[in-house]
Amino acid sequence: MGLLYPRLLAGQARPMHEEYRRLRVDELTLRVAASHDSAVYVATGGDRVSEAKLHDLRQLVVDIAKESGFPDEANRESRSAFDLRLGAALHAEMGLVPAEAASGDVWAFLALVLLPDVAYWRYPLPPGDRVLGTDLTRHVFGRMWWRAQLVHSSDDPDPYAALKTLGEAAFDQIYTRRRALGNSPHLVKGILRLWSELDFTGLDERLALRDFLMRLLRLAPFVLFESLTDQALDTELRVAAQETVTALLSTTTLTPQEQQSRIDSVFTRASGAVAGVTSPNIASAAPVGAAPAPSSSDQADAASAREPTSERAGDPTHPGAGPAPYTAYDGPGFGDPRQLGLRERAEAIAAVVTAEGPVQAVRVLRVITRLAGLPTPDVAVNGLTDAVKYARRIKLIEVEDHAGQAGQPTVTLRLPDQPACLLRMLGPRDLDEIPNQELAMAASLVQADGLVHDLDALANRTARLLGYDEAPEHFKEALFDALRKYGTASP
Repeated sequence: MGLLYPRLLAGQARPMHEEYRRLRVDELTLRVAASHDSAVYVATGGDRVSEAKLHDLRQLVVDIAKESGFPDEANRESRSAFDLRLGAALHAEMGLVPAEAASGDVWAFLALVLLPDVAYWRYPLPPGDRVLGTDLTRHVFGRMWWRAQLVHSSDDPDPYAALKTLGEAAFDQIYTRRRALGNSPHLVKGILRLWSELDFTGLDERLALRDFLMRLLRLAPFVLFESLTDQALDTELRVAAQETVTALLSTTTLTPQEQQSRIDSVFTRASGAVAGVTSPNIASAAPVGAAPAPSSSDQADAASAREPTSERAGDPTHPGAGPAPYTAYDGPGFGDPRQLGLRERAEAIAAVVTAEGPVQAVRVLRVITRLAGLPTPDVAVNGLTDAVKYARRIKLIEVEDHAGQAGQPTVTLRLPDQPACLLRMLGPRDLDEIPNQELAMAASLVQADGLVHDLDALANRTARLLGYDEAPEHFKEALFDALRKYGTASP
């Protein structure tokens, strides 16, 4: 069993943060303590950490901070170096189990009681989530413990070497999808192994990682990642990575030969390229990479962990598969949103997003007001807009703001564990209810089957892919906006 740490509950933590964010580092040092009258412990699960252990932990973190200039102001490079050393030290020395580390109140105690000077030195005038533990992907200490937890490899000479592979934004993408990916350290380590070998020069690495993780989310119901050997897992991940890079390049004006050359450069450093696998939808492509291929038994392991390809119908992350069916909300109504409290409106929004996310906010608004029998959504738009902001603030949903069709501002709503985009059939949606990113993905799938150089033809084929009999009015303009927004070259 691990150690149990004091927990500083939100009611006490928030006013402390409001006071501390205005204090100097030296003033915060005077507030340091190893205990707090309002701190609590969980009743079971391990031994309570001693005050001596807490003092030792503080000294360790302060020493690491001093190497990066603490208490003086640090530059970006020094802060990054501090973060990497901090993550390894916290994970190695705290004796936490994941269940305890998942409590934001534990990290609030560290940031506001034991190490307030270091916390506010690392993030001067921070927003609350940097110290309160309301979002562990952003907490000054918690996020680094979890990064270390995900990459830790006890068999390696440097168990935390992979901390340098992914930056904070990339880690956030993996961490927010951890449940959907099965909370699998084995899978995360495989991703890190692969990602450290790839060369994304000239490509948007963040977009590539997002697309890659979306493909893994689609694979998760069919592949038991934990059952694969390292080599078999690497084979599976390289196939997904090849599909990602191919998809990104297939929307450009490069010829198939130029695309293959660019893919080869991405995988040049990758050890054990997938034998006999040609980049998807590039007819004349050669196998990616030149390193020795995995053994046939490893490839068999990867294949046996999958369900048959025919059972992946509707999976847009695989060549030849089409959009998935659209799952519309079919539950009971919520009542007149004008009569509901803020929390009730937020929960109504979350219920629709659970069924349909990622989903345009305008569609959620229409679903709720239609179920309430209102003549037009406009009468409730202000109250539901406030509820979207509230639902986002309390972490019920995530909100992505972007330019929508015809340049109008719009937002896409999803749950934290839902992917940023899913390719689905039109279903009951109107054209303005289809996220731009989904339109761009549909066009990419069309282009992957063969470059289309005429925008009218691309619009017609994309519309048919989504389930239209023919492209509706304004579809071409909406598709053009989507392609321009998401970096896809227009035909």
